[in-house]
Amino acid sequence: MEDNTPDTVGRRAVGLLALPTLGLLAATLAGFAGRWHWLLDLASHFRWYWLLAAVAWFALTARRQGRFGSACLALVVIANGASLLPYWLPTTILAGDDAAEPLEIVSLNLLADNPRTDAALTYLRHRGADVVVLLEVSEAWAEALEELAALYPHRIVRPRDDAFGIALLSQLPLGDPQVESPAEGPPMIFATLPSGQGCLLVATHPPAPISAEWSGRRDAQLAAIGERAAAEQQPVIVAGDLNASPWSHGFRVLAGPRGLRDSATGRGLQPTWNARHWLPRIPIDHILVSAEIEVLSRSIGPDVGSDHLPVEATLLIP
Repeated sequence: MEDNTPDTVGRRAVGLLALPTLGLLAATLAGFAGRWHWLLDLASHFRWYWLLAAVAWFALTARRQGRFGSACLALVVIANGASLLPYWLPTTILAGDDAAEPLEIVSLNLLADNPRTDAALTYLRHRGADVVVLLEVSEAWAEALEELAALYPHRIVRPRDDAFGIALLSQLPLGDPQVESPAEGPPMIFATLPSGQGCLLVATHPPAPISAEWSGRRDAQLAAIGERAAAEQQPVIVAGDLNASPWSHGFRVLAGPRGLRDSATGRGLQPTWNARHWLPRIPIDHILVSAEIEVLSRSIGPDVGSDHLPVEATLLIP
């Protein structure tokens, strides 16, 4: 005979409530184990979703959660909150160089089959940034970008028939521009900007982590850029669609060697993908800078028909 006493029913309710709680805990812990498996790393991209879900779930079930469930939810909130906190904490302002001119930079994944070329071109023309990094540049996009030739006389455009065409448009002269294509990765652009004491700009769009192979290629490309940045004596900027959130393994291997920092730090979460939907909406387009570069502003641009939103930053290079 089934036991339906109040104590038994209560224990069953607590057990059912524990399932979503344990799921949130597992997803959170998986995100910290991304270096061991690419599927685990995928969970790292959604830290703010895990945090909000844990807070909402606790608010709905606080009176029914047992001690164990409450402790698990607290761990989810603390672990994810600690990862997100730097994006809301004030950042240290460097001593500015009065002689330095601010550098405005935009990074935008155009989306190869985006039909709204006029919207993107109008945005870029109106924004008038000093330097523009463009991803998913197809032959059609390369042709459309010719309309900006007068505004951006210094340009490197490498269209492709897949999602990995790339372009760098600049109002400033580009020193020693190079396009490097790793054996198992999309092309990257390296160029020296004349701002301040000189600055290495790296434009990149590594593969999306949709399989073990592609995830490995992404991490290898980001690690190579991180090592290149660490070997540089001049300031470094890395911009592009990295297909990596700030909490993923690939992002950490990029930032680690030189101590590159996310220009969004201290300015709140600024998710860029997927621009067409709110779920998911995560930050995978980035502008990273070395420690000596001061970030004067950083924001997200408007919808230009792509599934990514533009990233905008104003930097002061010593």
